[in-house]
Amino acid sequence: MRKIFVIAAREFKAAVCTKAFIVSLILLPLLMSGGFFAQKASKKMGDRTTKEVVVLDRTPGAELFPVIESAAKLRNERDILDKETGRQMKAKFVFTRIEQVPFSDADAVMTQRFELSERIRSGGLFAVVEIGKDVMSPKIGASDPGQIADDAGALIGDSNLIRYTSSHPTYTELSAFLQGCLPQEVYARRLRAAELPAEKVLPLLIPPQVVSRGLITRDASGKTVQEDKINEASATLVPLVLLLVMFMVVIVGASPMTMNVIEEKQLRIAEVLLGSVRPFELMMGKLLGGVGVALTLAAIYVGGILLLADRFGMAGYVSPSVLAWFLVFTIVATFMYGALFIAAGAAVTNVKEAQSLIAPIMIFIALPMFVIQPMLQNPSGPIPMAVSFFPLSAPMMTIARIAIPPGIPVWQALLSVAISLLATLAIVWCAGRVFRVGLLMQGQAAKPREILRWIMKG
Repeated sequence: MRKIFVIAAREFKAAVCTKAFIVSLILLPLLMSGGFFAQKASKKMGDRTTKEVVVLDRTPGAELFPVIESAAKLRNERDILDKETGRQMKAKFVFTRIEQVPFSDADAVMTQRFELSERIRSGGLFAVVEIGKDVMSPKIGASDPGQIADDAGALIGDSNLIRYTSSHPTYTELSAFLQGCLPQEVYARRLRAAELPAEKVLPLLIPPQVVSRGLITRDASGKTVQEDKINEASATLVPLVLLLVMFMVVIVGASPMTMNVIEEKQLRIAEVLLGSVRPFELMMGKLLGGVGVALTLAAIYVGGILLLADRFGMAGYVSPSVLAWFLVFTIVATFMYGALFIAAGAAVTNVKEAQSLIAPIMIFIALPMFVIQPMLQNPSGPIPMAVSFFPLSAPMMTIARIAIPPGIPVWQALLSVAISLLATLAIVWCAGRVFRVGLLMQGQAAKPREILRWIMKG
């Protein structure tokens, strides 16, 4: 055991006391959270251009254009500016109304739409908004020149629609602005035209809201109280963060073992080491060193996350039991995947040959990422349970399921631990036999059939 711990300490120091470890320690979280920081930065450096929009208001008297113009003026003066600095943070909308050709002249309508589309393509115009002539008084089945109406269009009436045309389909802020300012005004005017009291009817059109509330419990005195509402965002964020942290820990702590073994084979260091220790002792020392690196990473990442969570008042969303399970599965995962990476390094002679063996291992590590959506929707569903009981993906998937309220039964967590431990023992045993034979093999990578023979016959 002393020799194993000496090798483990040497592997730990060799991995941690390097610039590459420090760089990966900082770089991996930045890469994983790059989308979040990019989104925050994009808000500060948002689109501040002016969006020129042409409006064709076919309603009688063009009565909706002033509504759009007034709402846009209010938005440009208030909503697009930073409240503290007064700096413009969003795009400015400028609406211009032009005279439209008679709707009854189908050719003229399509020609005008084509000319406006050309202006959009050339960049001189951002979008065109065409308000149907029957928006204020809907008519079922009204047709639109040049367009074949589908079933919904035929039922609603195409002339009742508000057409929005732009060459930027991913820019939704403008269409959302129109959806926010027009419907309520249209409802109110329709009611006034029908001589109905808008102040009484409009509240009836507000859809009922479905809100989330906590469960009802009894306190120590027997009084019924309502628990705090479960935060949906945190309930989704916590398992994803733990899953990503374990993924980073395994990648940084276990995957370099392949390159270490290959380097020692190429430089003949392994032959010198085998003069003092047995192959299994050497492999176990490397595994323990990898576990030490993984636990160091986990402590740094989880500690940083808990500090941030405490700063933003979210520390209560991660329970000590979840952190304990995270520690257990991190150790098991590092042993399991580390043994596979070491066996891959022993079976090949250079980095290029190792890629064919590393790729399947990486697929198993990333397998929980492929079933995130069904896991979040139904953690006890057949797919998440199957993945959490599959040995090579059990550690990462199980910790994610544990972190999703209300958690999973204890027997499932214990069964996953048992499956993971048995798989780890089997993999370490197989990796030891591959390591013992393959460590001194030179010249050509071992084929799968040959690796299987090493495992069966030693």
